[in-house]
Amino acid sequence: MRFKLSLAEKPSHKAPVTCVGWSSTEEFFSAGDDGLILSWSASTLAATKVAQLPESCYPTDMQFLTNRAGMAGKHQELILLATADGKFHILNKSGRIERSVDAHQGAILSSKWANDASGLLTAGEDGLIKTWSRSGMLRSTVVTSDSSIYSACWSPDSQAVAYTHGKCIVIKHLTPNTKPQRWKAHEGLILCIAWSSASELIVSGGEDCKYRVWDSQGRQLFSSGYHSNHITSVAWSPTGDLFAVGSFDVLRLCDYAGWSMSLDNPSTGSIYQLSWSPDGTQVAGACANRKVVIGRVTERESRYERYLAYVTGERTVVVKDMGPEPTEEVLEVGERIVQIEMRYNNLVLTTPGQCYIYGTNNWNTPAIFDLKDGSVILMLLCEKHMLIVEKSTVGIYNYQGRLIASPKWPKMRLDTLRKSQISLSPDTLGVRDSIDAKTVHLTDLSSNRTSSDFTSIQHSIPIIEVSLDQSGDPSDRTLAILDRTRDLHLVQFRSSNKQFTKLGRKIESFQWSATHSMIAAIQDTQLVVWYCPSAAFNSKLLKLCSLQYESVELGRDPRINDFVVTFKKISGLTL
Repeated sequence: MRFKLSLAEKPSHKAPVTCVGWSSTEEFFSAGDDGLILSWSASTLAATKVAQLPESCYPTDMQFLTNRAGMAGKHQELILLATADGKFHILNKSGRIERSVDAHQGAILSSKWANDASGLLTAGEDGLIKTWSRSGMLRSTVVTSDSSIYSACWSPDSQAVAYTHGKCIVIKHLTPNTKPQRWKAHEGLILCIAWSSASELIVSGGEDCKYRVWDSQGRQLFSSGYHSNHITSVAWSPTGDLFAVGSFDVLRLCDYAGWSMSLDNPSTGSIYQLSWSPDGTQVAGACANRKVVIGRVTERESRYERYLAYVTGERTVVVKDMGPEPTEEVLEVGERIVQIEMRYNNLVLTTPGQCYIYGTNNWNTPAIFDLKDGSVILMLLCEKHMLIVEKSTVGIYNYQGRLIASPKWPKMRLDTLRKSQISLSPDTLGVRDSIDAKTVHLTDLSSNRTSSDFTSIQHSIPIIEVSLDQSGDPSDRTLAILDRTRDLHLVQFRSSNKQFTKLGRKIESFQWSATHSMIAAIQDTQLVVWYCPSAAFNSKLLKLCSLQYESVELGRDPRINDFVVTFKKISGLTL
């Protein structure tokens, strides 16, 4: 994967652009030191004036809060805008200021909506971090520091705040009487941090000209080489598998492990802020040369058995059949391709307005249907049907494009839903509860067409990943869950005894086979394959039906990509 960059020929701002934010997948806003707020078309880079801020009002940070399914309460789209005079402003999409709050002494350097949309935080030159209600009422002063806080962000569950303190990163939990986590992260002043709500990893950049990746416990997972200038901005994609890094005349695309996938050198000056589109396919940058830059992720790919499908242009996909008689197909659609997935002899593409379904036996006449919201967050494929999660709706479709179910599970919140929290099998949908991480909701798709009647099972420890097996008798359908202690458990949820049985411990990643009831997992430093996972219910049989493969080639922190066993090393190499 790499970025394809677009840069406006002439600057629309009269001063450096300091912040950007996306209102939808096709529109983003920018604000600069000239006090202008502009709306941009992501496809044409045509700018429209939205508002002119008062004099001496210099924006420093901006973020949109959009309507998403499951949010507490209904509200219009709101813009959070922080300024150098210590105030933050809440604006509507038309640019009208709904509320202004005098929050800090000196400039506000960072302001962020909470991931659950319940409130916001501000961090400033005065060394304070404050939390506020969504309407702008002060809740508490969370942090009192002896130095300026250049960047701050929410934890994935919005129960903690990560912020910079000189050369250190500090995580402050909102629970009273909880000791903060603190570690030295850089050799120079830290200028920017971002915490992924999907992968739960932290990326930071600083004046030591490096960016680094951390887990939530402060363990370093990656450190980059030296850049020629300070790292001024970092941002995670919504899916947590990519992040972008900005510096002086530098825009870099990296995978979750930190390894660079592309490096571009646009003539932008320093990139002060980066912001990803809601669908994770584009990133916008606020540039010192009065321009904005757009990076579109291209060359995304999906593999299935002997097929390789990859995006070569905004509207073009190439499919290679690497069988005994190799062939190549070039597919073109009418709009920009947002997502691509290939499984079970079907290739599924989504654009901002439509979904295309191609069969491997006929590439000429795809099944096409219109999307409801035009913003696909997540897509899962199984043997009989597929799941599409949009901004405010969930639909299960067959491969002819017909809607067969619209699931609604308890406490459904699509804005926080991640791929690891939901699983689809030919007859069952399983979803981890968005609030209670110990609970999984399950529904039978074969008999429950309304898909609103869910049964729930509960684990004793918070769950971080759920996965249903894809083959076998529906009455023996098995759910695998990975909990926070990295233990892998199985439960046959249609049996009378819904007890969790431990299959393995120290599991880094795991995957069900698409055609047989087998599990492959990275366990400690080994690749382990359980030929018959149900043997876990009989400890004497379990050791007789597993394979352990240990090799230095695995390296540290590998991740299973597919059951045709390929795995990605922390070095970025796929084996």
